Amino acid sequence: MVLKFAANLNFLFTEARTIAERISLAHKAGFRAVEIPYPRSEESAVVKAKEETGIHVSLLNIALGSNELQLGATSIPGAEEHFQEHLNETIQLAKQLQCTKIHIMSGLVGEHSREEHLATYIANLKYAANTLAQENIVGVIEPINKYSVPSYFMNCYDLAVSVLNEVNSDNLKILMDIFHRQLIRGDLANGFAELSKHIGHIQIAQVPHRHEPDQDGELDYRYVFKLIERLNYDDWIGCEYKPKTNTTDGLKWLNKYSVHL
Repeated sequence: MVLKFAANLNFLFTEARTIAERISLAHKAGFRAVEIPYPRSEESAVVKAKEETGIHVSLLNIALGSNELQLGATSIPGAEEHFQEHLNETIQLAKQLQCTKIHIMSGLVGEHSREEHLATYIANLKYAANTLAQENIVGVIEPINKYSVPSYFMNCYDLAVSVLNEVNSDNLKILMDIFHRQLIRGDLANGFAELSKHIGHIQIAQVPHRHEPDQDGELDYRYVFKLIERLNYDDWIGCEYKPKTNTTDGLKWLNKYSVHL
């Protein structure tokens, strides 16, 4: 099975300022796909860059708000209208980019109880699942570890599975970020087996410093890539790591593991 990799433009090719410029750099480096944040104020330039390069946009992060909504509105009580606005805005851009996956961010826990956040989260995800189904787009939710984002609501795999079961939609899956998984729970082999039917997207980075997969750290990526192959996951794998030096030099890990873009 041939694994295929997408450049995450939140982390890679940040030598360029704009997302459109990063798309061009990723294409020149040989990437056939990219993952991007919502490109606020440069939507048309990003669509143009995608069309000019022919690159595939494998994942688009949901549009975000400011202040307390800067990491999503999905679980925020009282922000339901903002969530729907952000989701619908993102869907429209995803359609222009021919992107079929949207990362739906949960937001931060604030003055409300976790019970209130959970009820809001499930209600918003039910709305999202119905809306996404009409557009043939899949939404993914990502458990994020407490060290990277201490107050992020979606921080647990058991919670993610419980939410997916409650929403009960083929248009909602888990984003398995291996960096976050290792810091939340570890146990990757059993995790892949237990979550196989729920996994809609995968991202990679070494732990704990979030550098390239071949840097010193907790994970043996030769084994991790074998786990992904056994999963029969044939979609794009997001390279969401921080280059230790620069993006281009950091790509040497591909040859080390005999994988290709």
